[in-house]
Amino acid sequence: MNTSINLLPWREMQRQAIRRRFMNKSVLVLILVSLCVIGGRWAVYNQLSIQEARNARLQQEINELNVTLREFAKREVERDELHRRLTLVNSLQKQRNNATLLFNFLPQITPDGVVLDKVSMTAGTVTIEGRSRDNAKLASLLALLEADSGAKNVQIHSIINNAAQSSLVAKNFRATFDLTDYMTLELPREESNGR
Repeated sequence: MNTSINLLPWREMQRQAIRRRFMNKSVLVLILVSLCVIGGRWAVYNQLSIQEARNARLQQEINELNVTLREFAKREVERDELHRRLTLVNSLQKQRNNATLLFNFLPQITPDGVVLDKVSMTAGTVTIEGRSRDNAKLASLLALLEADSGAKNVQIHSIINNAAQSSLVAKNFRATFDLTDYMTLELPREESNGR
């Protein structure tokens, strides 16, 4: 007796079941991979947007600091200019006393018998021109100048015997000396800033 068993429909059903399971698993894996990719992209874009916000904040802070630094530079230039002006004013205040110093000094060193016709001062060097009765009065003038601590570098440049004038005033002279306490004008130095 010959019995024939047909396993084909059972095999076909098993194949279809395996195929369905494979397709279901493939779809599930595809969905999971898609979700992972979407989640990864979202995480990356989220981190990028957070970093961009941080960068924008940092750039804003940098811009504000640059504005503050420019303000400081302007203030420093104004301060330097004010300092320069104050130094100049102080120097002028000190130099104002030079004429008084000279006119207080001249009567102390001018003996009787000597007449000063012209007095000039340039940068602390005083030039005096005048007349004297005789050489002894001129020697007395030079001795007083050299002995006084207010004068230095005393030099007599010329003594002219003027016979045409009266015998009371017979010597014309020209002398120079430096004032010890002369205040020079201190001009503030220009500072070059490499800013």
